[in-house]
Amino acid sequence: MLLVEDNIAEARFLQEILKGTLISRFNLTHAKRLGEAIQQIQADTYDVILLDLTLPDSQGLASLDMLIQHAPNLPIVVLTNTNDVELAVEAVRHGAQDYLVKRQINQDILVRSLRYAIERKYTAEALREANEVLELRVQERTAELQTANELLRQEVERCQRIQERLELAQLAGKLGTFEWHILSNEVTWTPPGLTSLYGLDQDQFNGQYEDWLSMIHPDDRDRTEQELWQAVQTQNELDTEFRVVAPTGETRWIAAKSSVFYDSAQNPTRMIGVHIDITDKKQLEAQFLRAQRLESLGTLSSGISHDLNNILSPILTVAQLLPLKFPNLDPSTQRLLDVIEHSAQRGSALVKQILSFARGVEGKRISLQVHHLLSEIKQIIQQTFPKSIAIQTDIPSDLYAISADATQVHQVFMNLCVNARDAMPEGGTLQITAQNFEVDDDYARKHLDAHPGEYVVITVSDTGMGIAPDILNRIFDPFFTTKEIGKGTGLGLSAVLGIVKSHGGFLDVQSDIGKGSQFQVFLPATESAMSHVESSFHPLLGQQELVLIVDDEAAICEITKATLEAFNYRVMTASDGMEAIALFSEHRKDIYAVLMDIMMPTMDGLTAIPLLRRFNPNVHTIAMSGLSSTEAVTKAEQLGFQHFLPKPFATTDLLQLLRTPS
Repeated sequence: MLLVEDNIAEARFLQEILKGTLISRFNLTHAKRLGEAIQQIQADTYDVILLDLTLPDSQGLASLDMLIQHAPNLPIVVLTNTNDVELAVEAVRHGAQDYLVKRQINQDILVRSLRYAIERKYTAEALREANEVLELRVQERTAELQTANELLRQEVERCQRIQERLELAQLAGKLGTFEWHILSNEVTWTPPGLTSLYGLDQDQFNGQYEDWLSMIHPDDRDRTEQELWQAVQTQNELDTEFRVVAPTGETRWIAAKSSVFYDSAQNPTRMIGVHIDITDKKQLEAQFLRAQRLESLGTLSSGISHDLNNILSPILTVAQLLPLKFPNLDPSTQRLLDVIEHSAQRGSALVKQILSFARGVEGKRISLQVHHLLSEIKQIIQQTFPKSIAIQTDIPSDLYAISADATQVHQVFMNLCVNARDAMPEGGTLQITAQNFEVDDDYARKHLDAHPGEYVVITVSDTGMGIAPDILNRIFDPFFTTKEIGKGTGLGLSAVLGIVKSHGGFLDVQSDIGKGSQFQVFLPATESAMSHVESSFHPLLGQQELVLIVDDEAAICEITKATLEAFNYRVMTASDGMEAIALFSEHRKDIYAVLMDIMMPTMDGLTAIPLLRRFNPNVHTIAMSGLSSTEAVTKAEQLGFQHFLPKPFATTDLLQLLRTPS
């Protein structure tokens, strides 16, 4: 391993991090300048380079380019003091395997990055050598069948020798070769350790093709089998990616690359290739996908959403509490309260949508009416797009329902509309249409990701500049963009394709230079119609239990206190974790439940709850926050909260959690 770093203190820091890890088995050479590093790679062999972008004799990406020029196959991990997403994307485009910010480096991050870079190097070497051997087999395929079988056995032995050279990859369970006997439907994994790639013990796989196929994720199974048999029938190489599900329920991503061999009568006999665990690569791609968001929104979204939800919480609670305080309200006043409640709920949904765009917050799949979603898109673009762009829509009200994450599907159509806008800088026509569509067997055969059945097809077309034929097949590649630097990361259409595929759909694109482009999104319809269920308000009365409310927002404490008292609870309030601990220590025998915000000054909920549980491990605890990300929920549960209540919350949600056993 070669470390190119002019700062002695930071070099020693990195050396200390690597001690006691698998990476520490490698010899670490330290170079202080780029020229010295170039001399080192010319004189010796290295597995990976750690490169600081700020050196005395070279600056920025020029250092990366120079090292790649002298060692094109050597993986490089870039180090910098700047947390710059755009610079990270540029470094990856220039050929870096990874990009690390020095002040954020710890042992797990550094070791994972180095292992990934090293595994990529050895995997690439293995694939090149395997391809050379496979090409030799193709050249000798005209020999007699007996000779061909003998050479095939030599090939397997050769693959075994290659596998032995990939010690790092094998120890990590990242790569292995396989052989599929097509006539007998038997699958052989070489070496046997490849079973760990699928999360299996050696005796859990009996070598049958159907058993291997059953391990593939249900959403990827039909497509993978179709690609496999297509490779067999067309005499093409197989190059695909799919997910597998281990017996433990863990999902892993596998890349399969292989070739098919035939006998003298051109009957397919065997498929030989490699399987590679690319789960880490997929996770890295997901991180870059989340990086495609509005730059300013990405920085401010968390704080803004927390503050907005704290503002919306008392509004929503008051709107639900007033009808209980004043049961004889006239219909006009009741309608006004309904408007307030509905507006607060819409505001909360909007905050969640902003978070989904900015931070990749995961949502739930629901039965969704495309008509309503597209109508909302139409309203947004009419208000924000230039007046030189005419908006035309044809959105029937009888469209099939789909099962989808509303935020993700919203992102798909907004991406397509924004791209259409950018393609018409001088103005034009943007048209959005939708219709129900039945995909038959013939149509499905022409589209790899299509399956026979009912779909909703949404078409976004423009009259812009169009897409050149030579780049049309690249527009969905990650980081590919024709926009100027700073105006796009090249992840928009990649995100669109990923979301559509994850929903079981597929895309079709048509474009003519100077005439415009047309994107068609096919989303499978649900089997049952969307049901509209109005939420009913059935309060769950308390029995004078004592509840401790902890929040630095006085309005939330006051309104929540009034709400719970209206439903026969006794309430105490505290403004931070320190005050909560003092009250809890005094009344620990009487307190039934604690409702605590996880973000407060002085002492937050995540710090306070373990201390409260020392007084009473069985107390009913509910975390609340304006930030409802997966990470926040998981962290709260790990520290002892039994439930999580995102702000703003409905009164029924709070009452139900108070009655839910811990």
